[in-house]
Amino acid sequence: MPQLSDPHRSRVVLVGVGSYTQLHPLPTVANNLTGISEILADDRFWGLPPARYQLVADPTTPQEVGRAVRAAAAGTGVGGLLLVYFAGHGVVDDRTGELHLAVGHTDRAAVYATAVPYEWIRRAVLDSPASRRIVILDCCYAGRAISGMRDDLSAVADEVEIDRTCVLVATSPNRAALAPPDEKYTAFTGTLVTVLRRGVPGGPDPLDVATVYDAVLHAHRRQARPLPELRARNGGERVPLVRNRARTAHRAPPAPPPDPPGQLSYTGCVVVAGTSVTDDELRGATVAVLAHSTGAGALGVRLDRRTPRAARDVVTNPLPPPLDTAPVFDGGPVRDVVILLAAARPDAARLAGFQPVTGGLGTVTVPLDRATGSALAAACLFVGYLGWRPGQLEAELAAGDLVVSGERLDAWFWLQHGR
Repeated sequence: MPQLSDPHRSRVVLVGVGSYTQLHPLPTVANNLTGISEILADDRFWGLPPARYQLVADPTTPQEVGRAVRAAAAGTGVGGLLLVYFAGHGVVDDRTGELHLAVGHTDRAAVYATAVPYEWIRRAVLDSPASRRIVILDCCYAGRAISGMRDDLSAVADEVEIDRTCVLVATSPNRAALAPPDEKYTAFTGTLVTVLRRGVPGGPDPLDVATVYDAVLHAHRRQARPLPELRARNGGERVPLVRNRARTAHRAPPAPPPDPPGQLSYTGCVVVAGTSVTDDELRGATVAVLAHSTGAGALGVRLDRRTPRAARDVVTNPLPPPLDTAPVFDGGPVRDVVILLAAARPDAARLAGFQPVTGGLGTVTVPLDRATGSALAAACLFVGYLGWRPGQLEAELAAGDLVVSGERLDAWFWLQHGR
């Protein structure tokens, strides 16, 4: 069963614009921010610490929004969720047809210069190291954020898996969103808050984005309101969002996972996916655990996804032979990180930056300096990795989602080099 993201490694940005100089006001947007933030901060739903979310109320310039989103994206850690929410007017650039998010001083005659291009949000979200990412837009024409999502991700995904990303929008590309004056919230966010607070009977616990979307969609269909839309990549629609109060209200909290018997660290172990695993990133996987401690969590890389890429394509500085022919693997969903697993030459002195793993293998900081590179006998490169928060790896092993295999990492390593 997927678990909620680690709130201490997550970041949330809630942007709401209700006051405008040239567009009509949206007074209920302020309630949107309060309603969403209260749910996310409540331990019954998630328990996001105050330091991990930011409310951006009534920004007047695009730069205010851009800075907040970029800071949150950069500050989200492995095992964390990056959530960006916007409520306000959506405006369209007449020349390009692209969606912009209106701020207080947005000028309809100069949308391109006075509103936030959705492209700013998209880029910041995709550049984040977050393991999970969600964008929620409650504005007119929000569907353009989906229809306008270029498929340049597909080319990258052929070699390096894209992190789980999901975009949930209030309405279609050509529809206006509703903000009924006699209701506490805007229409979409009001339904969203209701679903999150009440939960979904019969739904999973925790609630994933797809379940929440279906509940909001059915409610709006019954009320003849604009229908929300959803787009996700790589299982992004299954990202857990909050606990399902319809199922947890009368249930005792689960007991913590037991400590692994007789073993304090899984560093150097090779684990494989169990038959009951539901996580798409783990299904069918063979993973090397490169670092693990009960207090810090774990880091691993997939061994079963070799790519046709050359080492020179993923390491900026030249690698000395034979490292320039090192095989390259798709290591996991946390992208834009290169991990070098290497074996030192028998006659090499102690290497700076070499972190032992098992069987004479260790990880080495990339890029390499000349002395370290020449002291290595062989290496494998991993683009991306998997991360587990404290206790998560142990819980997945206890549940049978992962199983410690009898394979030795050093034997696998030398097999990749024909030995």
